[in-house]
Amino acid sequence: MEPDMKDKINYAIKKWELDHLEVIYEHPANGVFSAESKNFGPVILKINQHKSQLESEYQMLARLSGHYSCKVYAFDESAGLLLEERIFPGTVLRRETSLEKRIRAFLQVFREIHMPADSGTTYLNWLEQICEYCVSHQVEEDMASRAHLFCSEMFEKYPDRVLLHGDLHHDNLLLRTDGSYAMIDPKGVVGPAIMDLPRFIVNEPDTAHVCPDRQHIEEVIRLLGEQSGYPAADIRKLFYMETVLENIWCLEDGEEMNRQELELADSLVSHEGFC
Repeated sequence: MEPDMKDKINYAIKKWELDHLEVIYEHPANGVFSAESKNFGPVILKINQHKSQLESEYQMLARLSGHYSCKVYAFDESAGLLLEERIFPGTVLRRETSLEKRIRAFLQVFREIHMPADSGTTYLNWLEQICEYCVSHQVEEDMASRAHLFCSEMFEKYPDRVLLHGDLHHDNLLLRTDGSYAMIDPKGVVGPAIMDLPRFIVNEPDTAHVCPDRQHIEEVIRLLGEQSGYPAADIRKLFYMETVLENIWCLEDGEEMNRQELELADSLVSHEGFC
């Protein structure tokens, strides 16, 4: 454990009277820990040197006040510390074997968490950033440009501007004891509500299904379109956009792109005649 991380943990333990601290995830720059708080009960402690990320998460959770989300208890901006509710039993949505139930649970949260937002980092900013990266490194420029085009289209077509989760997938939706699901780890990015649909689809190939991935994704898009009211054609474009965004981020981190994922996403928009 890095010395700075140790200092921050000790500071948090004293500040919020924490016991039974256990590591969930740890990296020199950030970490996630479970603990017991004298004042709040079971908690999750987050430490992040990128304080703006914690700030965005705190702002969204504070506004939701536990409404289909984990509660947020405290935020120490100067130290880069965030204290949140630990959800029980905390089973991730990925464990649900029924596609219909997964979509129902996802959309229940999706419909409840979006609040109007006037300013902040937007989804379009994210796409602009990956385009800049691809141009400067001379990689995948056409792919990034197409993803940016689809994102721009959605911003023009849908005028609503809300606080988005930005990473609303199966492992960020946890089961409560009452049978409902609550979201965790929001990014607090701004855009039309529809922008929170594609991350769920991108993670669907990792769930239990018996048909080929393409057939499964087509069914997911069909069901999401029918139940959300958004056109399937728009959802397909966003699935492509999100797949490209995820893979360019992998490139930035020095990892390999998943060509199979990208080919699947491309096929779903190309066969509709999109360019």
